[in-house]
Amino acid sequence: MLITVLGFGLPAFAVDFYDAEIIIFRQLDSLGDAEELNIPRERHVNLHLELESLLQSAITISLEPAIEGYLASLSQRLRVSRNYEILFHGRWSQTTSDRKKSPHVLINLPAIKDQTHSMAGILHLFSTDLLYIDTLLRYRPEKELFVQNKDSSEENAIRPYYFIKERRRIKFQEVHFFDHPKFGAILTVWPIKLPELLELTEKSHPNRQAETP
Repeated sequence: MLITVLGFGLPAFAVDFYDAEIIIFRQLDSLGDAEELNIPRERHVNLHLELESLLQSAITISLEPAIEGYLASLSQRLRVSRNYEILFHGRWSQTTSDRKKSPHVLINLPAIKDQTHSMAGILHLFSTDLLYIDTLLRYRPEKELFVQNKDSSEENAIRPYYFIKERRRIKFQEVHFFDHPKFGAILTVWPIKLPELLELTEKSHPNRQAETP
């Protein structure tokens, strides 16, 4: 599902910074697929191994909290809704979209609001002739961390996961929705040119020029 706010046609290579923002939330109005949750399938094992490999081998940067940003109004709507709970609202910036040089963005939320939800994932924003993002997220629900069998101890119990894995073409200033019955993510990427960055810096420090001899 794609929610388009505004498509911005600036080429991916014509910007100095890629300013990205993401909201990760859980869905409260859906039980999801109980069979998928309780019975690990081959796909889940493969996704788990793929994510663990990326977490161990990829050079990563971490998300920063986004207090205000491009998704502030959407964040407020989610916060007042009875159907969703925000797990994290974060942002990152990167200076290149080169596929081999662009960073992998680490998501690692082992304890959210002192609860037992957990979220791990990797985001990779890159370009070929177009701009894309690879998304691989793994979520463990709060009340379903352990699904015990009669013949298994807690240490050996099944640890259920939900996954989102998707490659999505990205256009600047669009808002993208990554959906799952249990959780989801909303993401947007905006281009920043150096003159715009200098202007923002001057607005943040209005006395800097006056202090300069």
